[in-house]
Amino acid sequence: MIRYFISDLHLSDRRPDLIRAFVQMTEELIARQEEAELYILGDFYEAWIGDDFQADWNTQIENALLALTHSGIKLYFLHGNRDFLIGQAWLSRVNASFMQEQALLSIDGNAVLLTHGDEYCLEDTEYQAFRTTVRSKAWQEHVLAMPLEQRIALAAQLRNDSKAMATEKSMDIMDVTASAVKASLEHHQCKTVIHGHTHRPDIHKADNCLRCVLGDWDDAVWLASIEGSIYRQYRAPVDDFLQYGLVGLKEIQREILSV
Repeated sequence: MIRYFISDLHLSDRRPDLIRAFVQMTEELIARQEEAELYILGDFYEAWIGDDFQADWNTQIENALLALTHSGIKLYFLHGNRDFLIGQAWLSRVNASFMQEQALLSIDGNAVLLTHGDEYCLEDTEYQAFRTTVRSKAWQEHVLAMPLEQRIALAAQLRNDSKAMATEKSMDIMDVTASAVKASLEHHQCKTVIHGHTHRPDIHKADNCLRCVLGDWDDAVWLASIEGSIYRQYRAPVDDFLQYGLVGLKEIQREILSV
């Protein structure tokens, strides 16, 4: 069994190249005919305004996911800070299983914590206040009751506000707080966490614990995997991936899971 991990693809009609790359990735994973699982750890879309939203550019994404699950590859999804309005209708359309924030996974005797990671960015107090609001059931029900056109406008406003806030903050403020990660691992009694969100792909080792940060799709395609007890992360420039596919991915990081 091999398990694949991706996050922060930020798919939208503005980046048809990333959509093509993702569809190509699913097709090649299917062609491998291996027992596999794919975990999407949030921010799969640049913005999601409700499961009733349908567009041609998204239809090909959902068709790719459906083909993936029909091939026997299991699909798991958890919310990020851009796609927290994804609901059961979308999950059903692509045969995905939903994971709650901070889901614990047992892999060959190793306990691995999966999360988007934004809850760890405690120094960004402005973002945490926003996160509390948009993750509330009342706010989400209010937004989903809006007409579709109004939700589209709201999503554009939220994206612009997010970009404006990011330019005014240091990268350190928007990164995770180490004590929050440590407390989370202690709570779940495990030594390894995999997350995205920060757009700082790397492997961090501290206090006999492992923090694996997934890469964001922008100028490059990123894919991580766990097979046995080995975590690997791969990268390829988008144009290279579109030309060569999975064989064009270069392994840039490898680590044995902490137990």
